[in-house]
Parts: sequence; structure tokens; C-alpha cells
Amino acid sequence: MSITIDKNLAKDLINTKLRIIDEEIYEILNKWAVDSVDELVDGCRKGKYDECENDAIDLTNLRDRRKELIHLLKGMQ
Repeated sequence: MSITIDKNLAKDLINTKLRIIDEEIYEILNKWAVDSVDELVDGCRKGKYDECENDAIDLTNLRDRRKELIHLLKGMQ
């Protein structure tokens, strides 16, 4: 099954999802007062932050999803 969608609408939807993901990433990083996903994940592995595992997993998943969407967006150009 395939669905046809206007290219500009698809780009707009992808960009909107990217903004939402960026906001979610920012909120988690801000919560832990860190500057990057890697910093939190590394700190979590080393025990620097208590009970950060769920946020570290969420950040990793968000970063991976963000990369997928950027790749999809580039493929549309």
C-alpha cells in the first residue's frame, strides 16, 4: 500500500517533527544541566547522575530518530 503526499507538505511535517524532537532533547539536557546527549549518556554510564537511565535512553532514541528524519529530508531534495 502506498500513499501519495505533496512534497512540500511532507517537508513541512518532517521539519515540524524535527522541531518537536529538538525541544524534547533540549528539555532533557536542560533538566540535567548538560550540553550534549553524549555528555549525559557518558555521565550516566559512569554514575555521575543518579537515576538518569530513562532520560539517557530517551535522548539516544530521540537523536537516532532525528538522524533518520534528516536523512529522509535530504533524500527529498
